[in-house]
Amino acid sequence: MTADGGIPGPGGFGGRPSYQLPPVTSTAPDWAALAEANEREHRRRRLRLRIGAGALGVALIGGAVATAVALSGPSDNTGNTSAPAVTAQPDGPASGAPSADPSPGPADPASASAPASASGSAQPSGSASARTGAKPTESATGKPNAPAPTLPGLTLGGGAAVGGTAGHTGPTLVLHGNTDGWADSGSPVVDTSRSFTVSAVVRNNAPTGGRAVVTQGGDSYYSFYLGRDDWGAHNQWVFKVQTAAGAQDNTTYQAFSTAAGAATTGRWTLLTGVYDAGAKKITLYVDGVLQQTTAVQGVWQTTGGLQLGRVRYKNAWSDFWDGAISDVQVWDQALPATAVAQLNGSGGTSAGTTAKRSWLLP
Repeated sequence: MTADGGIPGPGGFGGRPSYQLPPVTSTAPDWAALAEANEREHRRRRLRLRIGAGALGVALIGGAVATAVALSGPSDNTGNTSAPAVTAQPDGPASGAPSADPSPGPADPASASAPASASGSAQPSGSASARTGAKPTESATGKPNAPAPTLPGLTLGGGAAVGGTAGHTGPTLVLHGNTDGWADSGSPVVDTSRSFTVSAVVRNNAPTGGRAVVTQGGDSYYSFYLGRDDWGAHNQWVFKVQTAAGAQDNTTYQAFSTAAGAATTGRWTLLTGVYDAGAKKITLYVDGVLQQTTAVQGVWQTTGGLQLGRVRYKNAWSDFWDGAISDVQVWDQALPATAVAQLNGSGGTSAGTTAKRSWLLP
């Protein structure tokens, strides 16, 4: 062995050369390094598992939310859900349902839905406006509905109608001789303590019976009456007044038409009654022609309304007009014969002086 611990090579031990052994290398594993490498690998695996699990959880949650939204309906304020409501429209498809014709057309706001009644209910689909789509202010033909018949200052009975009548220009009050055919002012129009004139263009359809055109009175009896008298062989136009209270026939004074001016049916006639308070007389004109003048003591003043088509007689309504009444006018003066003639020449519309009240003029 050499001094440095090697094996003697050539030249060593008896002149033979000496040999040096290579250093000894340890083959024991580095456990610390292996443990560290193993720990790193485990950490990488755990990280990959966590990432994968997280991604899967997000996907599952997203799918569940999407499914819940698709299946759920709108919620009310209480948190409850319900299916979308489908509201039926009158004579049309349900709202939200596709139309048979997808092309848009002009919108009509008035007919987009049925109008509500006062109770808030929809108009029945069986009504004319729902079936035709007509606006509420139109008839089924598309023409404006005629307004309800009215005469300013007068209340009409249920059997009275305002409209046209053959052979006459302008509006007429059409009556049928029944108890609900009349018009009533409700309060006096004529001051019977003073002079006055009443006039009307009439067509009589009744062959018999007393028929009132224009009257005014109280609860029990009339104060004046313009119309037609019919009793026995007597069938004449008449203007008559009650001269005193008491509802007695013996205080009634009359001016009749002549034989030539007998009351007719089916013919338009201008009747004009005049009371002259200063001269204390009443006069009847037929078609502008003087018929009769009668002296009177005065005219009983009453508190009842002016009537068209009926009279108050012995505490009851009577003498209902059958036919048509038009061009009703009242003056607070006694018209002279010349003015009455002018009234007739105008067809009953103008006497050359303005009337106090008038109805049914053209």
